[in-house]
Amino acid sequence: MADRKNIEKNFESIYCDFRLRLYKFIFGVLGEREGSLTATEFFAVETIGLMGSPTIGEFAEALSITSSHAAYKVRQLVDKGYVTKLPTDDKRAFKLEVTQKFKKYYHGDNAYGRYIFETLSKTLTEDELQFCDKLFEKFVETIEKEKKND
Repeated sequence: MADRKNIEKNFESIYCDFRLRLYKFIFGVLGEREGSLTATEFFAVETIGLMGSPTIGEFAEALSITSSHAAYKVRQLVDKGYVTKLPTDDKRAFKLEVTQKFKKYYHGDNAYGRYIFETLSKTLTEDELQFCDKLFEKFVETIEKEKKND
């Protein structure tokens, strides 16, 4: 029988490592340059990028903030050149997209996934890697199902 506490502890260690590496990356990217993003702005524009092309309302809902606060944040990001607003068929709504300016700083090339794979590849057999692949696939499927039910 699986040791639930051990699984939770190990996953928490992996998640903490991920967050520390992410924050190190973010602070390295942000620096103290003119027009740089604050940490809050970075998380906001990253959220927009992770969501695809949300509307301001969808963005607000995802972060559990008011639409007016979301619109203010988006305006800051547009002014700094990290987000663009694209018109939709409904002239009252816009889709949001991150710009190349953000993408050039962003780690969206699966850098952490590559790190995890390289780390696992050093210690696991091919059979164990295939098991991890199936485990990750199942986890992703579960996440996707939960998204649809939200």
